[in-house]
Amino acid sequence: MKILVADDDRTVQIALKTLLSKWGYEVVTAQDGARAWEILQDPEAPRLAVIDWMMPGMEGPALCKKIRQSSLSSYTYLILLTAKTSKSELMEGLEAGADDFISKPFNAGELKARITAAERILSLEKELKVKNAELSQSNIDLSRSNDIITKDLQVAASVQQSLLPAQTGEINGFSFGSLFMPCAIVGGDMFNFFPLGDNHIAFFILDISGHGVPAAMLSVTVSKTLTSLIWEEAMTTGISRNGSGTLLSPEDMAAKLNLLFQSSDTLQAYFTMVLGITDVRTGRTILTQAGHPHPIRVPSQGALETIGNGGFPVGLLENAEYSGYEFTLNPGDRLYLYSDGITECRDDHENEFSQKRLMQLLEDNRSQDLESVMRKTAEELYRFRGGDAFSDDISIMVLQRN
Repeated sequence: MKILVADDDRTVQIALKTLLSKWGYEVVTAQDGARAWEILQDPEAPRLAVIDWMMPGMEGPALCKKIRQSSLSSYTYLILLTAKTSKSELMEGLEAGADDFISKPFNAGELKARITAAERILSLEKELKVKNAELSQSNIDLSRSNDIITKDLQVAASVQQSLLPAQTGEINGFSFGSLFMPCAIVGGDMFNFFPLGDNHIAFFILDISGHGVPAAMLSVTVSKTLTSLIWEEAMTTGISRNGSGTLLSPEDMAAKLNLLFQSSDTLQAYFTMVLGITDVRTGRTILTQAGHPHPIRVPSQGALETIGNGGFPVGLLENAEYSGYEFTLNPGDRLYLYSDGITECRDDHENEFSQKRLMQLLEDNRSQDLESVMRKTAEELYRFRGGDAFSDDISIMVLQRN
């Protein structure tokens, strides 16, 4: 696969080219926006471009806008390379047509992850384009059109699903399990967990207000932004490199997200969230809760407990303040994060499943492995719902210190 790198900084250009070539990509370079535009006119031009925001002549956003307004034969996935972090500047980049961002100075791990995600999306887009081309050759009726819409949504769902972690996994001595059941083909819930170097793990769960495609699109954007923010903070503090004993501050990251995603005339949405960082050596964990249901801690011995400090949803109040909640996950302890789609799930008589029922379910299955707990949670919710479709997205994730 060919990738275009457009950057007037020769040092950055060489660094990007060296890494991308090492990973097996064919790299084409440009010193400025005008030259990048010329390269993209070629029918065999790269379909993925990493573009520096600040370049002489034609800056990155201007190049993105020109590409989006053009009639290039194939979709070009655009990643802006920038040190800008303000909401207005990021919105400017998105409105110009950028698909994603990479912070400067860039991190090799983040770069590889974003390139891989872009490649996956381009592959899906190519498949979708081929299918649409085939369908356009036939005389299709309304029912066939509905089938196409459904297939498109399924592609979107597969993209969203690809951004979620595996249903079970293990990282640095911690086991993970998860369950995701959107009320539509795509949903507004998103969660993830990933290592920050050898000694720390980051995890989060978020729930976008609303359902369906708009909520799903925003959930992907928020998830990418939050992941980038976590990595940026990790690189700044150095914990991803040297395993420092100083944990990141989830409450500070929640405050930054709150400023970035303030509801406005163009963005009528907010979201709830739990974000946490764990030191795998000691189990020391700090999390912040932003209007999301209280996490449930299931100790290896003793009673279950809810934890967290509550907090306001992200994007709802400009001056909202968030606090950290610190605790220790001892060997054998489990921590469950879940969306209100579970606790507010209603039966035929409008009774809620409730946090109490969820805690009893977790208590009854505390000796089961994580995969079994996730399966039994789904079975119990289906039984409680009585066979009707869920009215809200269902998501739950669990981490266990082994």
